[in-house]
Amino acid sequence: MINTAIEKIKLRKGFYRDLYRKELLILIIFLVSQFVIIGMVMYVFTNQNMPPFYASSSDGILTPLKAMPTPNRSDTPLLK
Repeated sequence: MINTAIEKIKLRKGFYRDLYRKELLILIIFLVSQFVIIGMVMYVFTNQNMPPFYASSSDGILTPLKAMPTPNRSDTPLLK
C-alpha cells in the first residue's frame, strides 16, 4: 500500500516536471523565433532603397527626377 502511493506521487511529480520542461522549451523557441522575426522586419525597414520618382509631361513622357544635393531654401516659391 505504501509503495504504490509513493510510486503514484513520484509518477505525478515526474509528469508535471517533464511537462514544465517541455513547455519551457517551447516558450524559449517561440521567444527566439520572435526576436529573429523582429530583427528581420527591422532590417527590411532600415535597408530599403528609395523608389524611383518620375515626372510626366502633358504628352505622357516620363522623366526621371534626380535628387538635389542641397535642399531648396530660397524665399522664391518654386511654383507661381
